[in-house]
Amino acid sequence: MNLHNIIKTTFTSIVLSIFLIGCGGPQKNVAQEEGKSNEFIYAKDGRLFFPNGEEVALWGVNLQPALSWEYNSLFKLVGAPMDSDTLKLATDLSLDEIEKMDCDLVRVHLTPSDFTNDKGELVETFYLDQLDYMVAEAAKRGMYVYITFLNSNMGFDINVEDPHAHTPTFVENSYLKGKTRKELLLNKELIEKSKVYLKALLDRKNPYTSKSYKETSAIAVWEIVNEPIYYSYKEIKETPYFSQYTTWLTEQKLKDNKENYFKFRHDKVLNYIDGMYDVIRETGAVQPVVWNCNWHRMITKHKDVFDAVAESKVEVVSFCNYPGQSVCKKPYTKNPEDLSNYDFTSFFTDAYQQDDWYNWALTPKFMKKAKVAYEFEIFYNQSGYLYPAQAAFFRAMGVQMATMWHYSMPRYAPYRNGSHHLSLTCTPHKAASYAVAGEVFRSMPLYHKYDVKKAVENTTDHFMYSFKKDLSIYSDKDNYFYSGDVAQNVDPQPSKDVKHVLGYGSSEVVKYEGKGVYRLDIADQEINLYIAPNAFELKPLWGKDWLVGLVTDLDTKSSHPMTIQLDKWNADNSKVVKIENGKEQKVKLTSKNGISFDATPGNYKVMKTAGLSK
Repeated sequence: MNLHNIIKTTFTSIVLSIFLIGCGGPQKNVAQEEGKSNEFIYAKDGRLFFPNGEEVALWGVNLQPALSWEYNSLFKLVGAPMDSDTLKLATDLSLDEIEKMDCDLVRVHLTPSDFTNDKGELVETFYLDQLDYMVAEAAKRGMYVYITFLNSNMGFDINVEDPHAHTPTFVENSYLKGKTRKELLLNKELIEKSKVYLKALLDRKNPYTSKSYKETSAIAVWEIVNEPIYYSYKEIKETPYFSQYTTWLTEQKLKDNKENYFKFRHDKVLNYIDGMYDVIRETGAVQPVVWNCNWHRMITKHKDVFDAVAESKVEVVSFCNYPGQSVCKKPYTKNPEDLSNYDFTSFFTDAYQQDDWYNWALTPKFMKKAKVAYEFEIFYNQSGYLYPAQAAFFRAMGVQMATMWHYSMPRYAPYRNGSHHLSLTCTPHKAASYAVAGEVFRSMPLYHKYDVKKAVENTTDHFMYSFKKDLSIYSDKDNYFYSGDVAQNVDPQPSKDVKHVLGYGSSEVVKYEGKGVYRLDIADQEINLYIAPNAFELKPLWGKDWLVGLVTDLDTKSSHPMTIQLDKWNADNSKVVKIENGKEQKVKLTSKNGISFDATPGNYKVMKTAGLSK
């Protein structure tokens, strides 16, 4: 069992034990700066560590059932009712799918207007309940949760007439209604009410766990603001906050100019970050705190902001990564194009080497901060190699947590396409590569020397990814994952003692002619097999249809030949059953060549028959 699986299994056992005995909270509250093992992830010397002292490496997705935006712009447009059972089922199915891809982290960024009043206090709403539920269910599966407290302006409803038409926020009198992220850092009233909100959420007892949020060890980190935005020198003059600047100038005995405005902005950002950090710590919450550094090139007009972040108390910084976003004509939502065959070598070269891209993260002052990728995606891209290439880049940058934006939940996934679309069932080639990428991410050393010449073509003892072959593979003692057909004797080879196989297409281990991802979990006497539906693309997955008609047809009825070829497993000593509605139905084997049968999508068990009566 690899380190990831050891950590995941141990963590699952701890969480389930807490659930079963009804334990109210952590037994220890060891300060993070002491760097001691406890039951929480902690930060020390610019790195994140699991409670057992191992370095953190978590791979996952953004999952957003707690956002009104998610319902209004996705669920609503496919006719899903706005009720608790619908979204909870969608959450369960989504967690099941991403668990099959070996994800162990979900990020959720929150819009307080969904569940706060005009004072910043929590209001019991549909969306707050969804957040409680998702945190609890992720923990049950051994997954960590990454929570971002503050976002605004996500109350829009996407439709074909006007993709950016605004709809009312869920709580009409929320303190953030009509406010922008630029105001969050300067509006004194918003700042104080945001502190009320942070305290209330951290102290909130989750009814599904009987523990407060701050006591929940399954919560990995707290991020203060999602993609904070800052007033420019020109913009500040047109706002009510200009008086703050002029007062500061008087106090500092300085003249009004752009250079001095940046000094003012630096001080405001630093004071805001440290003020929010202190609020989090005053509640007793010990999880590391993150400040969001946005997208690449953000630093070009915000060096003062980045200096403030580096000087601040937060232990972690985050950034996003979207290869392809700048390739399409603007606005990209109206000018999509298939970028699956685009060579991103120059993107990763610039990303690693240019100060105004991501190289700032490797400077001495930021080496004191741990790094996470809060969002990323392979833009308008359904390739089988680019996620693993991103994972290798992330590790070179020191990234210890990475969450794709954002996972397409099963209820609407068949109707979705566009720039951001990942689904185990609807994008199988891409999903298999996501699983490969997770293993690449967890296996690579932090801050490894990045070879830009191997940005999109790379082969090591344990993995390969290739732009030319549109293929990626990962192999170690326990795992063998691949994103497409693997020709015979292509390295890396599967282990003879492989325990987990996830694939799309065929390899030396599994021959399959269907069009869905499959996963095998192999024990001594039993194999659990999952086969996803056959996915047929009715419209381009990179298109701009946005839930207007079916994009992907998921076929659960058609059968295709499957052959499993593993040492010690054959037609003479094994039987196959399909599990439907909790009942087992024996499957006829079609050949003596390995374990061969006609497979329809679903769940199966392959069992050794030695010692069993026929």
